[in-house]
Amino acid sequence: MEIITAYNTDAGLVKSMNQDSLSVKVVNSPHGKIVFALVCDGMGGLEHGELASKETILAMNQWFGNRFAKLVAENRVTEQAIYQQWQEEVTKVNERLLAYADIQGVSMGTTLTALLLYKGFYYVCHVGDSRLYKIADRIAQVTSDHTLVAKEVELGYLTKEQALVDPRRSVLLQCVGASENVEPQLAQGYIPDKVTFVLSSDGFVHVLKEEEMYQYFEPDHIRDKEQLTRICEEATQCVMERGERDNITVIAITCKA
Repeated sequence: MEIITAYNTDAGLVKSMNQDSLSVKVVNSPHGKIVFALVCDGMGGLEHGELASKETILAMNQWFGNRFAKLVAENRVTEQAIYQQWQEEVTKVNERLLAYADIQGVSMGTTLTALLLYKGFYYVCHVGDSRLYKIADRIAQVTSDHTLVAKEVELGYLTKEQALVDPRRSVLLQCVGASENVEPQLAQGYIPDKVTFVLSSDGFVHVLKEEEMYQYFEPDHIRDKEQLTRICEEATQCVMERGERDNITVIAITCKA
């Protein structure tokens, strides 16, 4: 399978610091290429949001390089094993960040959206309101927003259109480092023959419609890394021109059989 990856991140129009963090790893294995991508959107005064997002990226990458690598080497990769280890890793980094925030007397936290591609399957670990989209013959949001307004849409108290402009849209129901207990959304599925996975912080999607995202990242249009990088940059610029005030981060991973 051909795999093309690209990303872009920007502090945006207003904030002096970019508290988003990202990581993309592509490694070769006897089972083909393995991809592990992460987006974390940190929150907290001064540099605390940046610290929370970077610490969570570091913890998940350590899992990938150690515990997951051992599962691969011993041919013990299963959905259950991945999910169990992810829950353990998220719990540990959440406890570390909570303890640090308590000692320092600060408030801090981060979202987490992780995507693992392995042997024809994709696996997802998600907390907060960063997002993962799957773009094949259509666009589908894979993750659910862990926000107050998303819950109210689910319960029928708000429409999706109302949620887009609700002033509470950034109020999270859980995030890593600020919630006593974190229950990540865990999911998996088959990797289509042609697909682009898009991971992003919420700043990327506030003012970008799903049909526009599909036009940017439709996999048949993706030729190489340079082009996909330009697309990430152009989409980010579009978001900024529409007045987005938050940090903006996007990762795109195109897979073709």
